[in-house]
Order: sequence, then structure tokens, then C-alpha cells
Amino acid sequence: MPPHHAKKNISVQTIRRLPQYLRIFYKLHGYGRDLVSSTVLSKQTHLLPIVVKKDLQAVGAPSKLRAGFKVAGCIEVIEQFLGWNNLNKAFLIGVGHLGEALLGFTGFKNHGLEIVCAFDTAPDKVSQTIHGVPVYHTAQIATIITQENLKIAILTVPAYSAQGIADTLVAAGIKAIWNFAPIRLQVPEGVIVQQEDISSGLAELCAKLKTN
Repeated sequence: MPPHHAKKNISVQTIRRLPQYLRIFYKLHGYGRDLVSSTVLSKQTHLLPIVVKKDLQAVGAPSKLRAGFKVAGCIEVIEQFLGWNNLNKAFLIGVGHLGEALLGFTGFKNHGLEIVCAFDTAPDKVSQTIHGVPVYHTAQIATIITQENLKIAILTVPAYSAQGIADTLVAAGIKAIWNFAPIRLQVPEGVIVQQEDISSGLAELCAKLKTN
């Protein structure tokens, strides 16, 4: 949860920039720096100083008058706002090439996320352990996530099966879905869906390359 002095209504753009600031603060903290100006942060992020100031002030980042932002304090505030100071347990559905790659990504724990189990229907995946994560049959989804009280799902399945699985997840009490399937999910109010559209990102990249 965000700290009590942070503003409640923070833009998506600001939230997406917070990890970038956090990486810089980590590095500065490693160097032993106590304070950093918005000008320095602006140069490292290629953002306007006023944008940096507004972003950090929005989450209640501590600063010292005319001296800059307090590095250690900013790390604490941003981690708290993003929930990265508490490890959230999640599970993955669809252990294909993308799903398996995500299971092997060790950096999630640094961002407050731990994938504790996965689900698939392929006989060569079920009952196996991939990158240290046990894989179960999708028929066991409702039972296991209820037993383990899991609330976050990562969906890496084909588009044709994504909505049906999402319906099962919602019925089982899932509150957040990180969706990599190329389809917009229909979920009831109160269920959060974060859509990762890889094709749109690739299209944007190619368009920029063409006009560069």
C-alpha cells in the first residue's frame, strides 16, 4: 500500500517511471550517496526536471530543501508504493516458450513477485519441475489456488483459451491477472487485468525504425 502521505490518484505514466527511478536510487545508494538533485535524475532518465519532481512528490518521496531527494528514503517510499518490499505469491498458466522463460526469470523476486507454481495440460510439462517451479494440470487450478490462497495469475496461453481460463480464475477468487495472451479479457469489476500486448510493442518498434 502507498504511504499515508502519498497522493491516491497517480497517473499510469508516473507508475511506469517509478522502477526507472528506483534503479538509479539503488545505484546511488551503492555508491554511498545520500542526496541527489532532480537535475541529475533528469539527465539519467532523459526526462524534464519538473516531471521527475512531480513523479517523486506524487509518491511522497522525501527531500531536503535545495539539496535534493534523500536516496535511502526514496528507495523505501517507492518500494512501499509498488509493494516490492513485500513478496507477493503468483502462479503461471501456460508453460510454453514464453511461460517457461518467465519461470526462469529470477528478477521477479526483486520486484516483489514470486511464482510458486504453474499449470499446463501438456503431458511432458505436468508433474515436472521447471526452473524450480512445480507444474500441475490445469484441472487442478481452482483447488490449488484456493489451498495456497493465491491472488495473482500470469496468463501465457493462446488467445482461444484465455477467456475461459480467466473465467475459471475469477470464480476461484483471483484478484489480479497479468495477461500475455493476445486478447482483451472480460472480467467483473474488482478484478485487475494488466495487459501485455507484445504485438503492439513490436509494431511500434518497427514503425519507429522505419521512420528513423
